[in-house]
Amino acid sequence: MTSRREQKKHETFDSIVSAAARSFRDNGYHGSTIEVIAAEAGVSASTVYNYFGTKNAVLLAVVTRDTEHALVDAGETIDLSSGDPVEVLMPLIMVYADAMMALGRDVLKELFRAGFDPAESAVMADLVSLDERSILQISQVFTLMQGHGMASDTVDSGSAAVLIYSVVAVATLMFVSMPEMTARDVETMIRSQLRLVFRGLGGQGPAQLP
Repeated sequence: MTSRREQKKHETFDSIVSAAARSFRDNGYHGSTIEVIAAEAGVSASTVYNYFGTKNAVLLAVVTRDTEHALVDAGETIDLSSGDPVEVLMPLIMVYADAMMALGRDVLKELFRAGFDPAESAVMADLVSLDERSILQISQVFTLMQGHGMASDTVDSGSAAVLIYSVVAVATLMFVSMPEMTARDVETMIRSQLRLVFRGLGGQGPAQLP
């Protein structure tokens, strides 16, 4: 049974994460200082430091929460009735993409920076873990699609899921680096790239290479 103290800690944690999500959305990464997040959550800055230690840890908590929600929401989109593998995947994929884009370019840029910074190895490990959960979900859906004849049953579902997820990752990176790119542009790009994935590139092996 959860004690009142543990419940209070959980409520404070959730309050800080929710406040941070609002601040990152409204103020960007650099405008969301620990002090700003604390004020938004109605706690002291020392409380935020005690719970998280760094701003990047707070950001990671926001991303983790959003990923948890996205995985649930994405799972509810699965509908194999169209028979079109791209259209089966698009609602699920766009749940991931929309959740990322909702963070804003400024926040995503910092998240990617931290993810490739050796000094932020803990952040990197946690981000990889979150990616793996999304890839696993795609792999499970791909297996269902194989069972319905929408994908070759000779293809490894895990490898296919990595390829499909990489399409989302590249589109998201382009969204971050190209201010003129809209959410609709991201969706169009992902759909187009998935069409290529499922149709193939028309090659016949090494003999056709120059």
